[in-house]
Amino acid sequence: MTLDQWREKLRPGDIPIFRHTQAQLRALSPRRDEIGARDVATVLLADPLATLHILHALNKRVMERYGTEVLTVEHALMMQGLGVYLDAARHLPVLEDTPAGKDVKCLAALQALTRRAQHAAWQARDFAVLHADIRAEEVEVAALLAYAPEYLLWLRAPDTAKALRRERRRMPAQEAEQQVLGLSMKALRLAVLEDWSIPPTTLDLLDDKNAGRARQVILAACLDMADRSERGWWDEGLLADYAALSGVENTPLEVVIANAHANAARVARHGDWLPQPPAAAWGPMIPGPWPPEADEEEIQPTQTTQTTQTTQTTVSPPPAAAQAEEEHAICPMPDKQVLREALQGIEGHLDGSLTLNQMFAIILKGLHTGLGLSRILFAMVTPDGLKVKARFTLGIKAEDPLRHFEFPLAGKDLFCQLMGKMQGVWVNEGNREKLWPMISPALQKVIGTGDFYAMSLHVDNKPIGLIYADRGHGQCGLDPLTYTDFKMLCLQAARGLGKVRG
Repeated sequence: MTLDQWREKLRPGDIPIFRHTQAQLRALSPRRDEIGARDVATVLLADPLATLHILHALNKRVMERYGTEVLTVEHALMMQGLGVYLDAARHLPVLEDTPAGKDVKCLAALQALTRRAQHAAWQARDFAVLHADIRAEEVEVAALLAYAPEYLLWLRAPDTAKALRRERRRMPAQEAEQQVLGLSMKALRLAVLEDWSIPPTTLDLLDDKNAGRARQVILAACLDMADRSERGWWDEGLLADYAALSGVENTPLEVVIANAHANAARVARHGDWLPQPPAAAWGPMIPGPWPPEADEEEIQPTQTTQTTQTTQTTVSPPPAAAQAEEEHAICPMPDKQVLREALQGIEGHLDGSLTLNQMFAIILKGLHTGLGLSRILFAMVTPDGLKVKARFTLGIKAEDPLRHFEFPLAGKDLFCQLMGKMQGVWVNEGNREKLWPMISPALQKVIGTGDFYAMSLHVDNKPIGLIYADRGHGQCGLDPLTYTDFKMLCLQAARGLGKVRG
């Protein structure tokens, strides 16, 4: 088929949304006076079909009348009005009720495509934020809309979509697209999105003519990363994506890789309503060839790869006796957005408007959810100035000896030395032989043998306390990137604690 024929086939019209999306919108509707556009936008951005629908509807009306571009979902909601949109959304067609949704193979393909689109969008937004892009949602939206032609193929030309997926397994993607579609997906993408009234600014982000610009580099790398990681993280092409992001962000390659892996884990949890496995599921795989797959028509819904079977075994309810042993097997992952909110929350309350308990609630959330640290304690200098003793804890059981963490300020062990000035330490396998003997035997028993971070807090050059944090004594290790963020949060915590009320 020619480009014009494809444009006619995929022209604007009714488009469904996932049933999960509609259910979330219905749940938000009674609270419309309490929520903001961001709350609804978060729901829509998890569904590329819903994102395409609202941006098409708004831009078609607004650009024709006023020549204004609507580039983000949040902007579209504010222009339409939350109440108006939530009322209209009740009548949107539901994907699972359409012919494509009732076809088991088509629905599974659309769910897998949504996993990929979510992954690309999450990566794109995060790396845009790291690049100090104040309009990062525009890059996120462009990543979601990049998959619009494939969604439309599955909805309106499922036989072609199946053939394209089959041929992509047998040959390079561009060759498969030329053979099945008669043109490249990139050319079809720009034409289809233009027909769907997507603004020129968004189309420019997806146009290869602008490939050298920072936003385009980020978007292209994240789209490619999402495609490649869908079948494992050992594709050599991923290194090129990491290198491109490293150059744009001016960040070491290993930090970019750590961010990419953390983003994959976060978006996997965010999209847990989709039954298809996310890219993060393949993270633990060792290098090796992917098992050969049959053609799409021969694949049965119950068939899985070896790795998927392992995943299913993992989610089976463990015996009661094994639950305590597996408690730290699911390693908490840092959430950069929560970390940023904690830093901003402290910065916004340097006016003495919070009590000590309120300030430390913000700090604990940043450490626990923002940095993915599972056991945290804040020890304060006692009123007599003689000891440092645990005051606040999070994730530490009542019977855990760590709750009794304390040491005399006049001592000479590692923690006493930390209190001499504001400084941190990360005890790990690389330095344990040197540092562990510097800790008193009593504290060694309290802490246990795992790795940990610790940093003293000073206000006006005087010690006020110390923060200790770890990820338990299971298999969840600590890493350099989190240690850097830990020290940054502790520095901000000291500022905040120096300004608390009373």
